[in-house]
Amino acid sequence: MKAISLAANERELVKSTGSKKLRNSGLLPGILYGIGDPKNIELESIQFEKAIKETEAKNFLVELEINGSKSMALVQDLQKDPISRLCIHVDFRRLNDESVITAQIPLHTSGTPEGVKVGGILQTMSHNLTLRGKAVDIPETIEIDTSHLKVGEAILLNELTLPQGVTAVGKPQGRVVAVAASRITAKANESDDKDSSAEENKAEVKKEN
Repeated sequence: MKAISLAANERELVKSTGSKKLRNSGLLPGILYGIGDPKNIELESIQFEKAIKETEAKNFLVELEINGSKSMALVQDLQKDPISRLCIHVDFRRLNDESVITAQIPLHTSGTPEGVKVGGILQTMSHNLTLRGKAVDIPETIEIDTSHLKVGEAILLNELTLPQGVTAVGKPQGRVVAVAASRITAKANESDDKDSSAEENKAEVKKEN
C-alpha cells in the first residue's frame, strides 16, 4: 500500500466549540494514536480531501509530518458531515515496519464472464474486501478475472490470490463474485429440460412398441 504524504501540526485539546472554530478556519481536527503517546493534531481540510480522492481504500496509509517529525500511520476512522459529506474529524493509527493492520480494500472485476454472455448476471457480494497483514504488503486494490465463470459458478474468498503474508478476513467458503441465472436463462433451461424429457419419453414409447 502506497503512503500519501500529509503535513500536520500539534494542537491543544479544546471543547467542541473550539473544534468548530478550527473547521471554520479550514483546518481538520484529528488524533494520532497507537505506538507512543497520542497526539491531537490539525491539518488542512483541502489537503486531506484531496488525499481521499487519490485512493479508493477506506483505510489508507499516510506519512504524517508533524512539526518536522515524520510518522507512518493508517487512516483508521473518519467522521463526515451528514449534509456536506466533508470530513470533520480523522483518527490516525501510528505504525512501524512490523505493524499488522486490518484494512478495507476496493474490489475490481475484469473480463466478461462466459455465463453473462449467455444471459446470466454477475453478482458482486461486496465492493470491498477486508484484508489483514503488514501495511506495506497490502495492495491498494484487488483485481479478479471473472471471464471464466459460467452460470452457477462463483469465486470463493479462499480462492483469491493475495500477496504473501496477507490474508482475507471472512468465511473461507464465502462467495466473492458469482454468476447467477437470469429469468430469461432460467426459463430457457427449463424449456430445454422439458424438451429433453419429452424426447426421452418418445424414445421410451418407441422401445415399448
